[in-house]
Amino acid sequence: MTPKKTVIKSVKSTKAGKITVSWKKDSKASGYKILYATNKNFKKAKTTTVKSNKTVKKTLSKLKRGKTYYVKVCAYKTVKGKKIAGSYSAVKKVKVKR
Repeated sequence: MTPKKTVIKSVKSTKAGKITVSWKKDSKASGYKILYATNKNFKKAKTTTVKSNKTVKKTLSKLKRGKTYYVKVCAYKTVKGKKIAGSYSAVKKVKVKR
């Protein structure tokens, strides 16, 4: 029972050095993984984990101002202590405000 492919609703830079990512809720998921990087190949990408399936929005901070970031999200389900990840969403890009 892998979670469904996650759909990103929006990725916005509302303040300098920050972006907010929101996605559609997956009721069968245990949480979500957000992968973000400054290149579209996701080399040296950073990951942040949301440990609740009720949370559908996350603000990423301490980002380089004026840089373009690429973001993708996937849902995961914890079964017997192991994380089973679903497919990643389509990649969205956003330019961070100065």
